[in-house]
Amino acid sequence: MSKRPTPKKRKPKSDGRRQHSEFLLLEVRRLRNLQNSPYAVRAEPKNKADKALKGITRIKA
Repeated sequence: MSKRPTPKKRKPKSDGRRQHSEFLLLEVRRLRNLQNSPYAVRAEPKNKADKALKGITRIKA
């Protein structure tokens, strides 16, 4: 019979939160840099007309 693996310690909840907050910090920085780039332009929605039509659910006669 093989040996049982050693039980691993549980990762505390705060570690996951810390990891996520670090990710958000980097992501916000990345997006802010993108926004402030001289090449950044506002992207025009591609299917604006289609979405407007989808928003109409009822046509009054």
